[in-house]
Amino acid sequence: MRETRLPDPPPRAALVPAAAFVLALALGLAAGGVSLWRAPAQAWQGIGAPESLASGESGARLSRLLNDHFAPRDAFNRLERGVSWVLLGDLGPRVRGGCPGWLFLKDEFDVHPDPEGASALRADLAARVAERLAARGVRLLVVVVPDKSRIEREHLCGLRRAARFEGRVAGWVARLEARGVGALDLTGVLARLPGERYYRTDSHWNEEGARASAQAIAGTLRERGLAQAGPAPGPLASERVARQGDLVRVAGLDGLPGGIGPGVESVLHFTVPAPEAASDDLFGEAGAPKVAVVGSSFSRSANFVPFLARALGELVANAAREGADFDGAARAYLEGATLRDTPPRVVVWEVPERAIEMPAKPAERQWLESLAGSPARKETPP
Repeated sequence: MRETRLPDPPPRAALVPAAAFVLALALGLAAGGVSLWRAPAQAWQGIGAPESLASGESGARLSRLLNDHFAPRDAFNRLERGVSWVLLGDLGPRVRGGCPGWLFLKDEFDVHPDPEGASALRADLAARVAERLAARGVRLLVVVVPDKSRIEREHLCGLRRAARFEGRVAGWVARLEARGVGALDLTGVLARLPGERYYRTDSHWNEEGARASAQAIAGTLRERGLAQAGPAPGPLASERVARQGDLVRVAGLDGLPGGIGPGVESVLHFTVPAPEAASDDLFGEAGAPKVAVVGSSFSRSANFVPFLARALGELVANAAREGADFDGAARAYLEGATLRDTPPRVVVWEVPERAIEMPAKPAERQWLESLAGSPARKETPP
């Protein structure tokens, strides 16, 4: 009888890919189970009906459930972004790379359709807002923050701004002033400031830029009789701190290990003490801030409002909002209880340059119609 010889067992090295494949299957099965468990109960209704099973609709719905509620989606997205960055230097659809270590927001380079129409509409909105505030005895100062790519143009390294952007801020400020709206262009202030004025990996000004801007705004308010000379501010304590900018997060690279991502900046951070509120009456209304800031995330970054309060020598209310674009914070403040109950002396409306020509949203058009349709009434501030 002939003896049958069994094949030799595979070498251990050959077992590694097989084990990895089995592990991947197990992890995928576990992730799929967790994902389906997370799906809301109403999404399962009727999925086991005989007609759905027979037509294949149940399988299609199960696939959609798995796709819509896939548990490790964020982890896979971060992995994809990390691989794209390491292999291709890809920063995603919303971020552009300039010189080494410098990131810029893509929005600053976009040429929008009908820029003149959007610019004119927003000038009309600002004029209507100024009228409404004036009816309550409140003055308005619109402050335009120039694009990072305008001020830090020496760090663009191949990125190009459209030629028509060159006069965008000056033209819009002139349009506001022609409508009787007080306006301040911070381009010259920031351009004259030595050194870096914006964070390298962030879309916002750094603390040096924010402090210079705050001082310029305070000076403008005094020139227009809207603020008194405050006490001469003394020196501020500062330190170097590590900071990762918002553009790293927007690029989807904030979860990468150190040394792989775009990097962490060493930036100067100031400790800015708040001025003391002056309150002489029983309810403290005399100590309520007489300067209010509305606007975008610029007003919520880099100690800008504390710097402004220090430059003015008085408290400043910060009603700015992240992601507010042009109108969000101003509309909320104009329609809110704070303006009605404790109106300030002046409202500083901070506007990023990139927001001037963005396509007007339906909400902006509706707001303009409402402001134009109901005339402001002269009121006596409480």
